[in-house]
Amino acid sequence: MIYYLSLLFCFCVSYALLAKPPQPAELHVSAPVWPGFTNADSSGAYVDLFRYIYPQEQIELVWHFSNYSRAIALVQQGKHHMVPGLSGSESPHQHKALLLSAHPFDSDLIIAIYNPSNTTTPELGQLQRYKLAWDLAYDLHLVLGLAEKGYEVAEIKQGLELVRNRRVDIYLAEKSELLQYLQGETPGKLQPLIYRELLRDPIYLGFANNEAGQAFKRLWDQRFIELYKTGQLKSFYRRYPQLTLPVLP
Repeated sequence: MIYYLSLLFCFCVSYALLAKPPQPAELHVSAPVWPGFTNADSSGAYVDLFRYIYPQEQIELVWHFSNYSRAIALVQQGKHHMVPGLSGSESPHQHKALLLSAHPFDSDLIIAIYNPSNTTTPELGQLQRYKLAWDLAYDLHLVLGLAEKGYEVAEIKQGLELVRNRRVDIYLAEKSELLQYLQGETPGKLQPLIYRELLRDPIYLGFANNEAGQAFKRLWDQRFIELYKTGQLKSFYRRYPQLTLPVLP
């Protein structure tokens, strides 16, 4: 009798283990803290978008925050699976060992911030005449067709101070990031500086070029186009004015 009870117990335990639903795969996302997009508490427009695209019962997002340059490097090294915010412009620094999503998922509106008392209104085709600064690892010289890199800064506050102190003529930034900074918990001030919109740059996701990264990319590309065609993605983007839904063929 004890023997049969032991067999029954083992059978019940094995059945319970087999019946247990599989745990979702962990997708490790490497990103800087972009207020309103990827907040330090794992909230924001990009966080919600990624949760919407990836089925939560299949994929669990695990966030790792660092500066943008390190975020890219960690995915290039295969330590994390995905990094958001890569320009489609050819950039050996950004694209090395990375697979870009099939379609852009947002766009950056690049603006020129300057002091009108010291600098004439900048035109897109004449930026090479000015001393420029922009955020670390953004490679805006490739986006804007410039021959050389500008001075790279660690944060928006530093870029604005460089312009105010006449260390550079223009600080190039992304408009929504600037507006988030100006409206933040400790609001920044722009005056006497002003800004001018220059161009929109489509941005992509970068995936690690390994088996896991390729699998996460395939699922993203498939789900993104499916939700786009049904109109569900358009409805989602309407709730986030800081996001720009790309026009796909």
